Amino acid sequence: MTLTDNSHWDQNIPVKESAMKPVFWFKSLLLGLAFVGLLLLSQANYLLYHGIVEMLSVVVSVTIFSIGWNTKNFVLDNTLLMLAVAYLSIGALDFLHVLSYKGMWVFPDRGINLPSQLWIAARYMESVSLLFASLLLGSHRRLNPELLLFCSLFTGGLLIALILPFRWFPDCFVEGSGLTTFKVFSEYFISVLLLVTALVFWKKRQHLNRRIFLLLIISVLITILSELSFTLYVDVYGLFNFLGHAFKLISVVLVYLALVQGSLMSPYLSLFRKLSLELAQRKTSEEKLQAVNRELDAFVYTVSHDLRTPLTPIIGFADYLRLQKGEGIDSEGRQLLQKISDLGRGMSETMEDLLTLSKVGKIELLEGPVAVETIVDGVLISHHQQLQEAGQSVHKNALPEAKFPESLLRQVFSNLIGNALRHGGNTEAIEVGGARHGRSVRFYVKDHGQGIPEAERGLVFDLFYRGTFGERTDGTGVGLAIVQKIARLYHGTVWVEETPGGGATFWVEMEEPHEDQPSSELSPGSCHGSV
Repeated sequence: MTLTDNSHWDQNIPVKESAMKPVFWFKSLLLGLAFVGLLLLSQANYLLYHGIVEMLSVVVSVTIFSIGWNTKNFVLDNTLLMLAVAYLSIGALDFLHVLSYKGMWVFPDRGINLPSQLWIAARYMESVSLLFASLLLGSHRRLNPELLLFCSLFTGGLLIALILPFRWFPDCFVEGSGLTTFKVFSEYFISVLLLVTALVFWKKRQHLNRRIFLLLIISVLITILSELSFTLYVDVYGLFNFLGHAFKLISVVLVYLALVQGSLMSPYLSLFRKLSLELAQRKTSEEKLQAVNRELDAFVYTVSHDLRTPLTPIIGFADYLRLQKGEGIDSEGRQLLQKISDLGRGMSETMEDLLTLSKVGKIELLEGPVAVETIVDGVLISHHQQLQEAGQSVHKNALPEAKFPESLLRQVFSNLIGNALRHGGNTEAIEVGGARHGRSVRFYVKDHGQGIPEAERGLVFDLFYRGTFGERTDGTGVGLAIVQKIARLYHGTVWVEETPGGGATFWVEMEEPHEDQPSSELSPGSCHGSV
């Protein structure tokens, strides 16, 4: 039914209390006068009173069905649909109950027992339907409306057949002795079913807004009072019979008001209730994920810092012993000191890359597009020595301007070009280029080395993965993880393809942020690794 956020369960349009009081007392006065008028009418002409009250109840029941059935396509709620189809059959039973009353002369040979049987059959159907409706509250699977309508009409038709033509329904009133045991037991049993229904509604109240919850719960409780009233009367024209019918009319009107509130006054809240819950759950999950990411980043930063601190003296002592005291150390000892120095420097580079990885996402605000070609030139200058040692060159193709932070683009090209220098051979120049596709921008770094086996192309981005291909296995195994994390930060991706003629081409695609979405608001995705 209809529905507001759980965290604002009692949220309503604010109305001044001083404006509410006159309206409340005016409505209360009208209801009080109507109640007194019906009581006096029941004393003067009970048949007329009964006909008016019951026909009003029938009209309301049919209206409940009409509203619920005609709004079934956009109010996606099983509880509302269940009540709508049920009250059509309940209204039919109540209509026959009116016609069967003594003095209507529609069923002159059936006496007082017939209206009592029709009454109890309608109340059984009402109580069971309300219970099922409460159990369906919050269900995710949409029920078939036509199937529910068929079940309702079949059940109502079966009850009518048992009472009217077949006369197999138990007696409820015997002339001269009053109510039967079955009738009294049924009223108590129906009251128990209604009480269970009220408890279920209470347990699932988070699926209802406050107004609808109160309407339904009060309706159920008043129906219980109606049923208890019919356990006490001995005269079908007596006070308790009057109260039972009055309470029953009030309960049906409350269900009608709940349905109107649910399907007509708040259709959009009804339609998007489940979507709102899903979005709230997703937001909670994202907040938890961001908290975990922050903790992981802090952990990586702390560990990297704590491990990197002692590396400086270790490397320094090893170099000092090898270079300054080398004459007193044999060849094997100098080689071991060199190994210690190299391993220390490699570990320091790994720690530096891990620190870089943990910082991705903590980025500056964007002021406008940046010249990617200038960034690549800077990266090539920083790799000048590595280029000379590898005997390699880099050829720049077209590079579009892009709206990404310079620091992140520098990380992307530095890692991709460094990776190509380690594994790309020196037969042909490394190629760097890019192109724009709408708001997305693609960059590539192409080498002509040994390439990457197809089976390993999905693994090269795993953290610390350094590959089993090629002759060189240096590198920290973090570089491509940084590239992938940056790409995912901007709703993009990275992948590797075979270069025509041999080699590997690494692609990075990223989506430029909206003008009203600063890059600091983006959340980094999960990262994997690199070669």
